[in-house]
Amino acid sequence: MPQSGEIWHDHLQWTLGFAGHGGLWAVAIVLALATLALTAVHVRSLNRRMHRATILGLRTLTLAVLLVVLAQPTWVARADRQGMRKVVVLVDASRSMAVGTEGKRRWDRALGAARQILSRGGATLWTFGSGAAAGGDLRLLEPDQPDTDLLGALRKVRDTLTPDGLRAVVVISDGLDNGELRGRTGPEAVALDGESAEVVRSLRVPVHGVTIDDPKPVRDVAVAGLRMSQFGYARTFMPVSVDLELTGLSGDKGVLSLQLLDNGRPLVTQEVPIAGLQRRTISLEFQPLHVGTHVIEAVVAPLPDEATLSNNRAYAGLSVVRDRVRVLHLAGQPSWDTRFLRTHLRAAANVDLVSFYIMVGEGAGAYVAGEETTLIPFPAKEIFEDALSGFDAIILHDFPYGPFQLDQYMPQVGRHIRDGGGLLVIGGPLALSAGGYQGTPLADLLPVQLAPPGDDGGWAEGALQPLLTPLGAGHAVAMLGRDPQESAAAWSRHRLYGRNSGILPREGTAMLVTDAKGRAVVALGEVERGRSAVVASASLWTWAFGADTADGAEQKASGAAEIDARGDYHRLLDQLLAWLVRDPDYELLRVESPKQAVPVGQPVALRVTARDGAGHPLAHLPLRWERVDPSANPPDAAAARPGPSTDERGEATLVVPDLPAGAWLVVVEVDWHGRPQRAVVPVVVARPTAEVAAIQPDDRLLALVAKASGGTLWQGVPPASGVPVASADPTDPLARADLVHTELWSRPEVLLALIALLGAEWALRRRWGLA
Repeated sequence: MPQSGEIWHDHLQWTLGFAGHGGLWAVAIVLALATLALTAVHVRSLNRRMHRATILGLRTLTLAVLLVVLAQPTWVARADRQGMRKVVVLVDASRSMAVGTEGKRRWDRALGAARQILSRGGATLWTFGSGAAAGGDLRLLEPDQPDTDLLGALRKVRDTLTPDGLRAVVVISDGLDNGELRGRTGPEAVALDGESAEVVRSLRVPVHGVTIDDPKPVRDVAVAGLRMSQFGYARTFMPVSVDLELTGLSGDKGVLSLQLLDNGRPLVTQEVPIAGLQRRTISLEFQPLHVGTHVIEAVVAPLPDEATLSNNRAYAGLSVVRDRVRVLHLAGQPSWDTRFLRTHLRAAANVDLVSFYIMVGEGAGAYVAGEETTLIPFPAKEIFEDALSGFDAIILHDFPYGPFQLDQYMPQVGRHIRDGGGLLVIGGPLALSAGGYQGTPLADLLPVQLAPPGDDGGWAEGALQPLLTPLGAGHAVAMLGRDPQESAAAWSRHRLYGRNSGILPREGTAMLVTDAKGRAVVALGEVERGRSAVVASASLWTWAFGADTADGAEQKASGAAEIDARGDYHRLLDQLLAWLVRDPDYELLRVESPKQAVPVGQPVALRVTARDGAGHPLAHLPLRWERVDPSANPPDAAAARPGPSTDERGEATLVVPDLPAGAWLVVVEVDWHGRPQRAVVPVVVARPTAEVAAIQPDDRLLALVAKASGGTLWQGVPPASGVPVASADPTDPLARADLVHTELWSRPEVLLALIALLGAEWALRRRWGLA
């Protein structure tokens, strides 16, 4: 039973060719005849006639061999080959053909139809999906192609086989095409478009179709589409449309569970009734909370006996940017520091500010009736329960812990910060240890440890000189100049007045600024997905007036230097807030991940960039990375693996191999100044779903192809009488000929024959006494 290849009839023709030497041939013949004449005269001295004939015969044969060598004869074998026209059996090997139970899949029925045609001979097997290929063992082939492109397969057959080599094409498929043909042919089309029809007709043979249907409709739920904008704003609701297609569930009752996920974390869940549902678009909305790359996933919970689960989810990429930063500012008491900070935040064009001052604290010793004041009670419940999720950053400014029952709201605050929010604590006589933070859940969110208040009650008066640490000298938050030297000079021209005491570094704390004794003044830290910062002083507002060091008079004499000194206040606050909300421009380590889902089996390439606070590249930093499953509770992290090092430009390409299907977080880390710096990016690895988005067989496209070529469409099996073919002579020549040249004159047998003849003549002459 032929499956591939060609059947040929060979016709061989032999010809003998001679090399032409012009006048040399005439000279050679004259010499040969002269030699024979002289030999005839010479042998007349022999008495016996037989001896004379023998010598003359040997001389004649010797001359003949010499003439053969001179003529250089060559045998030329010409094989003219004529071929029989073929029937191409084109079998759909896409994943939709794997639907069904083992032994009863669409693929199994398609192979049965192919065997029936191939058994008659004169046919060749092709398979197609994303591409098309000839040949293969029917027992080893499997439907594993991620797409179906019938038009591309017909082009490949046309371009590979000569037009005269075809008798017919038989396409065996479930009709589910997701390639070029489907895009060109609408659901209401009654004929192929002009370009597609031209491809079909260029084969010059009928293209038949065998539709592989299912014995009964399959049960399946497919997420046929996930439609949303590719760009969004943080903390702004986004509409999402999810297209569902159901087959084989017309009599079912109950509901479908549709869930929307963001980087593997659930966002929204909605139940959809099944009754009467075939196609429906479900409208949802969600609020992305964090800037960066998000992969949104729509998932339908599987139903019993579904034909396939690979189409139960769809992915879409989303880039989230921040249009405005929403800040909650809570001040424990009025002060110049709180007034200047509030003025700064209100002047920022990209900040939405909600600010509360505590004007009269509980237990202040005076009772004021509500109708006698415009003050309102502190809205703790409204802030910490109802509105907390709408803020990017929380600033506790000289804010005490105890009087406002923060303890009962700390679970919400802690969850908000750990999920990606920012927390800035600015010191003062009512903050940190002085404000009762020590030993509370709020203290667990801070980048520093708090000791019990000492004799100073947690607050120490007096001027101090802030000093940059080696880490702070290159950090984006503390960078007040264009380079570390200029930044250090900027810090040296300012003083701070008063500081919070009892502050100890915590493991992993980024100590940027200390006093002369190494006690923390500005410290940063990571809180899971969020961040926190502490400024252990309440006198930053004095920086807004310019430099106040011993050389302040000289700086004030220079207008430009004085403007820079006043700008240090605003620059530091802007950089603190940008770092808290993870502004990419203030990240030391930046990682770019693919914005769309990556196919299963394909490595994921991440572009990593390392820059210090001044924007200088950080070269030769070895990377390490790990993958984290965000859907696990707690998140499941694999062991860290070594990666490449950054180059001279501070860049590296990190290739993450062998990620299974699903949503993943890739954590990339480097060590800088002895502290790990990390970046986390989402990556989604998915199996292509276009092939199984619609799973019910559809013979519409096969019928249009057959109609355009004069072919026929059959259901399930080809006709028992055979496949109709194009009328043509089955032995038309196919312009194929093989020429084989064999040089006779240069063979060793010729040389041996010449030596033998000369030797025999010489021996006989000696024996018979002929000189």
